[in-house]
Amino acid sequence: MLPYIGRRLLATIPVMAVVAVVVFSLLRLTAGDPAAIIAGDNATSQDVAAIRARLGLDRPLAEQFAIWVGRVVRGDFGESFFFKKQVSELILDRVEPTLALSVCTLGLTIALAVPLGVLAAWRRGSWIDRAVMG
Repeated sequence: MLPYIGRRLLATIPVMAVVAVVVFSLLRLTAGDPAAIIAGDNATSQDVAAIRARLGLDRPLAEQFAIWVGRVVRGDFGESFFFKKQVSELILDRVEPTLALSVCTLGLTIALAVPLGVLAAWRRGSWIDRAVMG
């Protein structure tokens, strides 16, 4: 069992690498220059250049990717442009309601699925079994 788990864990490495490249690429393919959007319409070219430098957008793409991956691995998701707060703080603020909703959903699912599964097993081959089992 341990070798199987080890193989599965090793198989996640290339998957995570592909996901990282795809996410980074999608973030870079957004419409417009992020620095110009952040700076606003009344910004000078010096303002935009300063924001580009602060965000690291003036560096080569490979270096931007390496910096981005390093920050994501450390849990630093940057600052939200909309809320002007750290993204990790925004995520942490929403973990408790998300977990509460997930636990309630799981409880409801189990409360419905177990009795329906028992009913389908009890009436095997009947229309109830076919309706419950799909």
